[in-house]
Amino acid sequence: MDTLQEIVLLLDRYKVRQIEVLTNASDGKENRYFECYSGMRDGRWSSDDEMAEFFGFEPGSKAFTRFRNEVKKRLQNSLLFIDTSLPEFNDYNRAAITLTQQWAIAKVLMHRGARKAFVEMAEQILKVAIYFEFLDIIVEVLQSLISSIMPFPQYNKDFPRYMKMYEEYKDALDAEKEVWKTVNTVMWPLVTQKGVPAHHLEPIVQATERLRPLAEKYSYIILQSNFRNLELFSYIFNKDWEKVLVLSRDAKNFLEAKPANPVFHILKFAQQEAASLVMLARFDEARTLCRESMSLLTEGISMWFKFWEMETVAAFQAGCYEDAWHAVKQAMKHRRFETISAMDQESWRVFYGYLCLMSRLQILPLSSREKGEAEKFRLSSWLNDLPLHSQDKRGANIPVLILQTLFLLTEKRYDEFENRTEALRKYRQRNLEADSQHVRTDCFIRLMESIPKNGYQLKRISQEAEKWLEKMQMSTTNILDYSYELEIVPYERQWEWTIDVLKCVK
Repeated sequence: MDTLQEIVLLLDRYKVRQIEVLTNASDGKENRYFECYSGMRDGRWSSDDEMAEFFGFEPGSKAFTRFRNEVKKRLQNSLLFIDTSLPEFNDYNRAAITLTQQWAIAKVLMHRGARKAFVEMAEQILKVAIYFEFLDIIVEVLQSLISSIMPFPQYNKDFPRYMKMYEEYKDALDAEKEVWKTVNTVMWPLVTQKGVPAHHLEPIVQATERLRPLAEKYSYIILQSNFRNLELFSYIFNKDWEKVLVLSRDAKNFLEAKPANPVFHILKFAQQEAASLVMLARFDEARTLCRESMSLLTEGISMWFKFWEMETVAAFQAGCYEDAWHAVKQAMKHRRFETISAMDQESWRVFYGYLCLMSRLQILPLSSREKGEAEKFRLSSWLNDLPLHSQDKRGANIPVLILQTLFLLTEKRYDEFENRTEALRKYRQRNLEADSQHVRTDCFIRLMESIPKNGYQLKRISQEAEKWLEKMQMSTTNILDYSYELEIVPYERQWEWTIDVLKCVK
């Protein structure tokens, strides 16, 4: 009763204002703020001007700006009341959200002098934070608890216990921060460039060994997740996919054994496991793992789409083109498709372009209706829908350039095909090194160059192609460079398509 009375008096002292959230309306009816939220959620308006006119405002007016700001404020307030009991939340992310909300309330109690209520709530938060291994919350709660109880004799027995806990968890948090900082510092260059030269390997190996004592000392979730992810990359760079598979599964098993069941951390390593299975040509296993992982996620979120994308990649690599077609069509029609990143949306459109080419080459059997849809594919429109891939000079543009060239050849637009192969030659010289991680792409572009160079004469083209095909087969793909995405279909198969097209050239 004491702590409850303390909160009541606190609220009375500072007055309880009407809580401004989306569902709150003075007349008891659904208000226009909630109607605005519903309309935006359902895509009712395509612009601010349309929304302004719907609610009776002049577009761009101060009154509409005030309305938008009020909607934003109520949206932000409503975040505090998210229902985390919904099935889309797992225990781990539910705890993260709930503890953040509760700790915000506890700090208000602390700053307003409701000491007993604060201590009671902080102790409850501490127990949950320890269970889920949220070290940052644990340390902050302990620090505030120690300061709050120190002046009061009745807490004498708790003070040394909390201080000991603080020292232990503070050391662990410092280690977690050190691992986080090192991982992000070492990995940053890999984000800023598509291809990764071999000289990035040594810093990763050195960082892994430097951090290993911390990983061996502390078994907490976030520290282990970051460290194990860093360790994986040294084997990825060495293209040791068997080792990547072993380490990914080991990390996944370690995290699955945690009572907290940190799903997103587990699935991060499931992605690496699936990728290594693709590299090892174990496509059925990769696809099964992707489907199992998707079942653990809320449908339509970014990670759910990434697993679907990986499954589709495996289908392409396995030659299951009909499965890939249905996956691409369903993904692009999904109600949440527009919510994923623009780059990820474009990846699905790249897949669609390759499938339309396969349909025209009669490699992909489709129903009459589906074949009619594929026949409507227009290269110019497709290219306009790929601004990020088309402009990316680090590798993402490679499948776009290659497919454009193959389409021109298929459509017997020989002048444009020759212009495109010349552009590819210049691109190869500027952006690809013959002995770099793009060996296979370099070889394939040279194969395309050989076509006009040899006057479309199949015998001469085939003779020159032998050396490039041999060199291509001696090189393996590189997962960190997303070569399994760049080679939507293995280049050897794409060259077989090209040969079949050339057989029809007069």
